[in-house]
Amino acid sequence: MSDKNFDGLTSLIAFTGFSMPARARFVAQFIGSTLFSSITCGLVAGQTGAMMLSCGPLIPFMTGSWFGYTVSCVGFWKQSKKKALTYARRYPKVLAHSLETDLNMQIPKNVTMDDDQKTEGSSSSSSELRGKSLEEWIHEGGTKRLSFAILAAQSCEEDIAEMQKNERQKLIHGYSN
Repeated sequence: MSDKNFDGLTSLIAFTGFSMPARARFVAQFIGSTLFSSITCGLVAGQTGAMMLSCGPLIPFMTGSWFGYTVSCVGFWKQSKKKALTYARRYPKVLAHSLETDLNMQIPKNVTMDDDQKTEGSSSSSSELRGKSLEEWIHEGGTKRLSFAILAAQSCEEDIAEMQKNERQKLIHGYSN
């Protein structure tokens, strides 16, 4: 399930004045996504089992629910991973700041530098001295860094959405001139 499916719910919660922490929103989206998929697949499989199989609806319902839950978990992980890596590629300083301040992760200085500073400051051809992108650093850290990057992406999601909205407004303003 896409995050866009929960934008209405997020807007409704924001309208009430209640602010939901990023991690709580992440958990709610995960629960909503997996619950919907699990129940939907379970009901379809259970109904199919009741009408077409001689085993009745219970075993097909449990199998369908398990299948729906598993597919939804994998899909949710892939979507969250894609979002975190996209933020690392497009907004590395924002994501790095969130990793450092919200999650107390130590990020090497050469990781968060701009591309111009990386090439100017390096006199050696060693990849360690040239630095690397935040996305590469996250990949090198395995599942642990990726998990923390996903949490950091949830924390800075509203800020990045605001930046994207401002970018869009600049484009629209450019067309109106």
